[in-house]
Amino acid sequence: MRNYSFLVLLVPLISCSLFTNENDGYEVALAKWEESKSVDYEYRYGLGCFCPQVTPAVLVINADTVYQVLDPFERDSVMVQTGENTYEYAGEVYKDFFKTIDELFEVIKNARGADKLKVEYNEENGFPTRIEIDYDKNTSDDEVLYTVSNFTPYRIVAH
Repeated sequence: MRNYSFLVLLVPLISCSLFTNENDGYEVALAKWEESKSVDYEYRYGLGCFCPQVTPAVLVINADTVYQVLDPFERDSVMVQTGENTYEYAGEVYKDFFKTIDELFEVIKNARGADKLKVEYNEENGFPTRIEIDYDKNTSDDEVLYTVSNFTPYRIVAH
């Protein structure tokens, strides 16, 4: 009976440890990002979810704010149809869908209680390159996937 009790006590420790391991690297990656962080940059952004399809897009970040949402091929502003013959700028219509790197770190931080959280980080600068979240395994259409690629920092040169 003693051995059985011992095994029962280990099960919660093992499953807790496995969950924690899925988040390993967050603090290290965040520290790298903070150290190398640029407030002016662009990157190719992907968002997969049960939501309006407005990606892939190139996000231009200026002063830590989403400044432009561009088509990755034409480099024109992404426009979305909002009426029969009406088009509006996606950056205004779906403002909350487009994230800075800092906002993506907040997404990761806030998703730590999700049923599934898998994150891949850029080795050099620490920013997340892929974030997979399933908030509740028993709920459909709550999964989300963020991707970051072609990150380019802008170097502001003082004259």
